[in-house]
Amino acid sequence: MLYWTYPSTKDETILKQSLEGRGKKSMNILVIGCDQVGAALVRDLERIGHDISLIEKDPEQLKRLDSFDDYSFGGTALVGDPTDPDILKQGGVENCDAVAAVSEDDSVNLMAAQIAKSIFRREKVICRVSDPHLQVLYHKAYGLETICPTILTEQAVFRALAK
Repeated sequence: MLYWTYPSTKDETILKQSLEGRGKKSMNILVIGCDQVGAALVRDLERIGHDISLIEKDPEQLKRLDSFDDYSFGGTALVGDPTDPDILKQGGVENCDAVAAVSEDDSVNLMAAQIAKSIFRREKVICRVSDPHLQVLYHKAYGLETICPTILTEQAVFRALAK
């Protein structure tokens, strides 16, 4: 049995309806990090019509965008430190609708998310946090919307075992 899939049509429909309710058809999204999660997120968001800017520290990681058979990255990619406000500006943080800090490094995600939220006043900021204890801290102390892949994996395995 396969438990990993692309975002479902239902997920895409919910996102599109949410945007339409705000009078928008697409979003300008700044993604931080191009590991497996970041690259897949960029691909899936672009597939449904969003404009993507990407910041990645390691230029080698950007090669992941070329690894998809049926996809070609159409956004803007910048190599640089996403915890540097000047790099975030160059990446388009001032004009984006949302920021997704999804690198493999929790501390980079926290710093970039905090800067996007507090300095650049971005309202929609998502922060990937692998450590469940830090997820609670980041959410409570910094008011960040957090996603913890460790918890999501545990929950998915639990549900799969319960079937």
